[in-house]
Amino acid sequence: MTHTPAHVDQADAVDRDEGILTSRIFRQARVLVAGLGFLYALTTLAPFATRPDLLDNGFYPVVLICTCLLALARPLLARRNRTAWLLIALAVTSWSIGDIYWQAAFSDAAVIPVPSLADAFYVGMYPLAYLGLILLARAGSKRLPASVWLDGLVSSLAAGAVFSAIALADVLAKADADNSAATLTNLSYPIGDLLLLVVTVAALAMVRWRRDPAWWLLGIGAGFFAIADTAYLFSLANNTYSDGNWVDGVWMAGLTLMALAGSARSRGPVEEARAFATLIVPILFSLCALGVLIVGTFVEIHPISIILASGCLIAAGGRTALTFEQARELARTQKAANTDLLSGLGNRRVLDAELPALLSKITPGSQLALTIITVDHLPDINAILGYSTGDTIIDTVGARLRENLPEDAIPARLGGVEMAVLRMFGPGELNNIDGQTRALLRKLATPVPVGEGAVQIELSTGIALAPMHANRPADLIRCAVDALRVAKENRSEVETYGRSADFGNEFGPSVFPDLLRAVEKSEFATYFQPKIDLATGRPIAMEAILRWHHPTLGVIDADRVRPLAVRLGLARQLTRILLESALATCGYWLRQGIEMGVAIDVTAADVLDARLPYELGPLINKFGLPYGAVTLEISEEVLLIDPRRTSNALGQLRHFGVRLSLDHYGRSAPSLTRLRSTPVEELKLDPAFVTPILESPQDAAVVRSTVELAKSLNITTVVEGVDSRELYDAVVQIGCTGGQGSALGPIMNGDELHAWVGQQAQRQAAPARY
Repeated sequence: MTHTPAHVDQADAVDRDEGILTSRIFRQARVLVAGLGFLYALTTLAPFATRPDLLDNGFYPVVLICTCLLALARPLLARRNRTAWLLIALAVTSWSIGDIYWQAAFSDAAVIPVPSLADAFYVGMYPLAYLGLILLARAGSKRLPASVWLDGLVSSLAAGAVFSAIALADVLAKADADNSAATLTNLSYPIGDLLLLVVTVAALAMVRWRRDPAWWLLGIGAGFFAIADTAYLFSLANNTYSDGNWVDGVWMAGLTLMALAGSARSRGPVEEARAFATLIVPILFSLCALGVLIVGTFVEIHPISIILASGCLIAAGGRTALTFEQARELARTQKAANTDLLSGLGNRRVLDAELPALLSKITPGSQLALTIITVDHLPDINAILGYSTGDTIIDTVGARLRENLPEDAIPARLGGVEMAVLRMFGPGELNNIDGQTRALLRKLATPVPVGEGAVQIELSTGIALAPMHANRPADLIRCAVDALRVAKENRSEVETYGRSADFGNEFGPSVFPDLLRAVEKSEFATYFQPKIDLATGRPIAMEAILRWHHPTLGVIDADRVRPLAVRLGLARQLTRILLESALATCGYWLRQGIEMGVAIDVTAADVLDARLPYELGPLINKFGLPYGAVTLEISEEVLLIDPRRTSNALGQLRHFGVRLSLDHYGRSAPSLTRLRSTPVEELKLDPAFVTPILESPQDAAVVRSTVELAKSLNITTVVEGVDSRELYDAVVQIGCTGGQGSALGPIMNGDELHAWVGQQAQRQAAPARY
């Protein structure tokens, strides 16, 4: 059994109700009833010599019945807010029944008894209307805050004060003291209208005085009733009322508007109003109440008016106090939202807001400095001493930063261990930026007390200047981060951004978003360069090389793409792209009868990724390759990583039967003894390691010993960068197994490779070695 979510049922109900209220039949009924009601109201203003009896005894009851039917149709046909609209429809119906009865029983009577059955129906309208309006306002304004309730109280009390000051005193003065029943009945109308006006104004305030036709039709209709009832009581007291005069027209207009309100299209829940819009209405109503009190000092008005006006001003005072407290809370909340709880500095929101603003204020000759400070080795400190120690360090450095920065500097914590400082420097201060930064770091880097001891911390800092280095926020942050990277790598503590050290500088700042889009648009192509058996001259494998076909910059080599990809976290994605493309090409060669392996360059991060073997295995099977046809070329930096993790990762790959090659060997001269515990089958000797053998017997001896050691460990050696006949002869003499370079085979695209492989296939006389 399936259950439909409540919000889906509610949405379906709203759509159904809207369909009914906007249907052609319903719209025609609204126009008909509105036309009849206002037509009758206009007849009460027509200057008839003798008013036709049919208008009041025939046409008038028909219009009342049609009005009641329209009001009742809303809750009967539409489900949304059904109870509220039913109460309002019953209020309209109750008053209409009373008026129809009054017309039938007393239109020709010389004396009208008060109270009568008609009065019961008239007065019965008020409680029904009150409840309906309150329920309707509550349904349209969920979880109203105290400010909204106070706005409603202020508005309604002020409206009641004004109305009672105008009408109540005169009506009470003309009351018949000898007939208490008649007096109470007549008083129930102005009091009922007063409460109806109060409830209506309060409800409108609760919905923020929004431009909702349903609410304004109800409000104006209630106002017409108050006017008509007051005028009726005045005319009765002065014996000037006659059936069918303008008072009856105002009553009819009020009923018609209230009936039409139910079929008007509501605008849904209350939207948030602007601060001024929420305050202007209660302010105006408070001024009205104040006006009543001022008038009361010169003219005698009823005490009820004084009480209502005084209550309005008291409620307005409470609303003002609440507004003041809300403003203070808003300020506290805004400060908390822009403050990093751990360091006490501003958070990333502060940097995002202040950096563009300060960039727009740079004057000629001045520079905006963005300094990013990081605590070095904090993850290691957390691992050894616990995260509470790391938190203490961040808190202490943040406090020191706040204490030692000038007032015009803006500090913010970017997250993790990085903190940023924004500060404007004038033309004569630029030479002092480095010195001032180092002086600041000395104050920040003093030992941090933790428990009974103290922790010595080290800091690294990157500085970028605007507009010298960049004039956009994202570019300036990138430059500062790049300078910070250099400071960490060089252990130089402070570095100012330099274009020569920026990986992305040669391409421009747009290269980073371009690289993100390139992955989605498949702008990468795989090229290949052969590995040649130096003894036979035959190709034994192809190294797959990924290149980026940039729309405007042309073809960008893998060595230039990879550092950019690492900074964007795309290195592993590019490795997966290269793997699939290279294995697909190798599978194609195999189907063409060409048995030749493929080598793919992977990073140490790829090797340590536990998912790699389980992604590589299905790919190899997908393209029908023997596992020995695939060689993963691994950077020699894996020898500098935790031996246990490296050995486990490489062992897992070897378990699948994949060949492993240690790439760029000799670039940083790692310990040869590590080779004994590294499960690789091939060493790729870096050109920087091998090329000097042409001129240095000592270097030739080192390379020869490396080749001999590799042979003793059953590891083949392949020389990279063989770009001349002299170097080829030298490495053959030393005893290297294979070579790779422009002198042996160029880097080729798909078409060029196809032609080259075809030529080489004709020369093959023996099976390939993987």
